[in-house]
Amino acid sequence: MYRFYLAIRYLVTRPINLLGMLGITLSVWALVVVVSLFSGFMVVIEEHVRETSADVAVTNLPLWADANKLGRALTDDPNVAATAPRLVHFGLLHEAGKRPPPPPLPGRSALHGGDQPFLFVYGVDPAQERQVSAFDAWLTSEEIPAAMRVADPSRPFATANDRAQVLVGLERMKREGLARGDELVLTTGIRRGGEGRGEFQQVAIELEIAGAFKTRHGGFDGNILFMGIGELGRRLAASDEPGPAEPSPTPGTGNEPAQGQQRVQEIAIRLHDPTAVDDTARRLQEAVFRTLQRRHYGYGLVETWRARNADFLGSIEHQRWLLKIVLFVILVIAAFLMLATLSMMVTEKTGDIGILTSMGGTPGGVTMTFLACGLTVTALGVALGIATGTVTSIYLEEIRQFLIWATGVDLFPLDVYNLDRVPCNIDGWWLLQVTGMAFGTGLLASALPAWRAARHDPLISLRGN
Repeated sequence: MYRFYLAIRYLVTRPINLLGMLGITLSVWALVVVVSLFSGFMVVIEEHVRETSADVAVTNLPLWADANKLGRALTDDPNVAATAPRLVHFGLLHEAGKRPPPPPLPGRSALHGGDQPFLFVYGVDPAQERQVSAFDAWLTSEEIPAAMRVADPSRPFATANDRAQVLVGLERMKREGLARGDELVLTTGIRRGGEGRGEFQQVAIELEIAGAFKTRHGGFDGNILFMGIGELGRRLAASDEPGPAEPSPTPGTGNEPAQGQQRVQEIAIRLHDPTAVDDTARRLQEAVFRTLQRRHYGYGLVETWRARNADFLGSIEHQRWLLKIVLFVILVIAAFLMLATLSMMVTEKTGDIGILTSMGGTPGGVTMTFLACGLTVTALGVALGIATGTVTSIYLEEIRQFLIWATGVDLFPLDVYNLDRVPCNIDGWWLLQVTGMAFGTGLLASALPAWRAARHDPLISLRGN
């Protein structure tokens, strides 16, 4: 009992020990707040990606793949609710008569990519696309101004002229000053002579903006254009591409089928039970291989929404781990501060150590006294850090609003990340890990001074006193 009493007495009589406790508190606070913020950001980004991704997608389809035959094979699975074919192409988008702007600096568009002219074009059949995604909600979002809305969301690609109608992301339209009815050009390329062979030829497709679409995923809005699947197929086929034509679109939507064999690059799939996505994907992969088998080799790749976005989500997770490592280094620095204050305490208490050992105190008792000092400082620092970090994480949005009101500085611009408020996700398991790391570093920082105190010769200590 005397060990703990002496430890408390030493700590109370030396206010400098508060430095060690303050260092532990700040490092634990940072570990809780920053990781909770980043975890919340990951949850929100995952929700945004999930909104714009089909449950399962069939990609890497060869040019000779028959979409109707493949669609029938996919819908035979009991968990498949609907399928929608897509043509996927690429190009540079720019205004008619103007050159495309230069691409942004590397890293500038890592999250969204909406400020670069290079993008992908999705050729879709609206009636089928509505069955696998929130296509209607994207066209009728309340955030889209009336002047930028599609005139008829049920027939978004219908046109009275010879220009292909296209849907553009709302943020891109605002940033580039575009309006409904503006004329654009998609500069792209096709390969003559078949798949993987022949000469690559530049093609310019004249477009007209039919309206804007808006999702919660800024990267999707910035990198994607929507066109009618039949119109895109005709424009590419008119340039002598031996490629895609529309697979049986719904009549009356402005998407009449292209001539030739029915081909697509991708098929989006909605499931009845999304929780069984992995098992369903394995079954669908076998069905695709059977349908597209040639010379004992199966074509086509079936990917779940998470697997398809694994690189993007993995990069964010990687950044979170880097932050954890950096913040742990701060915790180690705080432990060194505690080590310094405890070492000074041992030096100052040399006489007390001599008296204690001369009265029968054992080296183990001396060690436990100074270990108790270090662990008490650590416990107080961890408790304060966890408490203040949790409260700060919960009220991050309110703190952000206060700082904007008080200083005019926005530390977390929500429009950059397409968020409604500062996200937060407090993970109880992470709090336990932080507590364990803090106590581990505190124990190591306390062990060296305690071991040095236990090695003192009582005669030398008393003589020095």
